[in-house]
Amino acid sequence: MMGMPSCREVTRTIADGSLEEASALRRLGVRMHLLLCRHCWRYARQIRAIGMAAREMLGRPSDEEESLERVRRALLESLEPPEGD
Repeated sequence: MMGMPSCREVTRTIADGSLEEASALRRLGVRMHLLLCRHCWRYARQIRAIGMAAREMLGRPSDEEESLERVRRALLESLEPPEGD
């Protein structure tokens, strides 16, 4: 990767969770891309929300319908656009 990573590279890095293991230069490139690209920023936010909802659901065993509703609410709340967008 030379320069700024493409949207494809950024989404792949976010989806496979390899950002933490990436070089400092690659992490900087991805973070700069996320600052400039609202689509990738939203994708990253959605992936985080899904991960948090899944961890919450697995961490608290309960009735399946309650768990699904909790996940749905958490996803909807986390996907609300930031103010001024």
